[in-house]
Amino acid sequence: MSDLETRNSKSELHINVKDVPFHLCKETIAKRSAIVSSLLERNKIDELPCILQDIEADPETFKLVAKFCYGYKVNLSSDNIISVLCIAYYLGMKEEHSTDNLLGKASSFLETRVLPSWNETVNALRSGEKSLDKLADFELVDLFFDSLIEKASYDPRLLGEPIKNREETYEYRPNPRRRLFDNDWKSEDLITLPLRFYEPLMIRAMESRSIPVEYIVTSICKYAKKWVLDAEDSVSGKKREVVEAVERLLPHKRGLISCEFLFKTLKHSISLEASSECRNGFGIRVSKQLDMAKPTDLKILTQGYGEKDIQLLRTVVTSFYSNYTNEEEDSEDVSLFVKVAKLLEEFLLLAVSEDASLKLEAFVALGEITAAISLGVLRYSDGIYRAVDVFLERHGYLTESEKMEACKVLDCKKLSRQGCEEAAKNQRLPLRVVVQVFFASQLQIRDTVAKEIKGGEEIGVWSDEDEIEKMTEKLLGMEIEDHECVVHRWKKAKKVSVWRQVKRKFGCLNATSSSSADACTCDVKKKKKKKIHHHYK
Repeated sequence: MSDLETRNSKSELHINVKDVPFHLCKETIAKRSAIVSSLLERNKIDELPCILQDIEADPETFKLVAKFCYGYKVNLSSDNIISVLCIAYYLGMKEEHSTDNLLGKASSFLETRVLPSWNETVNALRSGEKSLDKLADFELVDLFFDSLIEKASYDPRLLGEPIKNREETYEYRPNPRRRLFDNDWKSEDLITLPLRFYEPLMIRAMESRSIPVEYIVTSICKYAKKWVLDAEDSVSGKKREVVEAVERLLPHKRGLISCEFLFKTLKHSISLEASSECRNGFGIRVSKQLDMAKPTDLKILTQGYGEKDIQLLRTVVTSFYSNYTNEEEDSEDVSLFVKVAKLLEEFLLLAVSEDASLKLEAFVALGEITAAISLGVLRYSDGIYRAVDVFLERHGYLTESEKMEACKVLDCKKLSRQGCEEAAKNQRLPLRVVVQVFFASQLQIRDTVAKEIKGGEEIGVWSDEDEIEKMTEKLLGMEIEDHECVVHRWKKAKKVSVWRQVKRKFGCLNATSSSSADACTCDVKKKKKKKIHHHYK
């Protein structure tokens, strides 16, 4: 018995795999492993723990390999197949050493059970990340990539349904043969893969040209959403790495990517301090399809309405005009510019409506951008007037000079007839602005009437830029005690027929037949002219 105990003691193999102890029989392991057999022959079995440490073997997988050596049935799966392959290869568990060995069984399982299935392939690739590095010489990663691309080419919906950008839709219609294999099972998503696998896989998918780009873009956007946009607990360094990779992967084609996604990724690329190439790349994509955006998309950029946020909006708008000025010099289509001008007016109104804490400086800055864009593009800018009105309503505590500052963005000459009527009766507007609106309305009527009389010939009513200002100064040079008097005069005057006045001037009517409706019974005390200073420009 003592000899047997000694013999058994000498044949035991004591080994720790990541602090998990294993007590194995050396000869049993050596029958299946050429490496262990060689180490025993050279009396260097102590080197085995170093080998297992180098390949980063985990205890669960090593236990499965040990059970195989003892003759037990092992349960291979997509979760452990790569790790089993790695240990079996580095322990030399080949057919040359022992028939029906583990390396051959694992290879067969990979070929027949894993690679034919989309879900199993994705799961194996994700689970075997560390072990695949040790098997780089066998190009297993390429094998997985080719398998996934082939399946996605057969059915692109495995990458996810394309994201719709406004009214744009993209529908994939498989041919009748493929419909026979359609089912309702949920596919494993590629976005669960680590970036080191996902990025080269997407690059290869695009290079293959066998998958519609809309589906590839969908997958990339979903990846960014998971690892950047919705990843609250992720380390900023990791998120920055992902957002830079996403920018490299996304195509520049206009309309493929939703505006909301582009605005969010641009904002995140700035907050994460991504590379300048990444920030510029997203900025270019945003500016190229700014006309397709919604007011809520612009709100993503300017959230907080700080100086940097507003400057970012200004940069995007400037880039949009630069792109289309350079690329479409010969085009006479201005519809895109009109869309952007209206978009900014809608956004300005949205900003003042939803944020009661919007500061005067921020409102003026946003208003100036909006006014600059509408200049020469929109005939009327009533949207700016509505935004000014809402801002004054929600900031009733503003002083007169501050109200004038807010009204800097309002161009009275660009108000429609209806806009002029509303503004002239608006008690929230400063008196100076009301007077300017009144005279802008009169000049607008003169211009319209003169064009009709002249058969559409331009007569230069608007050529004198100082006409409204001079009349305003003249009226405001007097102290008007009652604001309602000015409004009342306008209300009375607007009831007089414009055509009646024109006919009288042309001698078609007697002067005595004119109405006296423009008389005002309000008492206005005339005093010595007093100069009033305003900040309106």
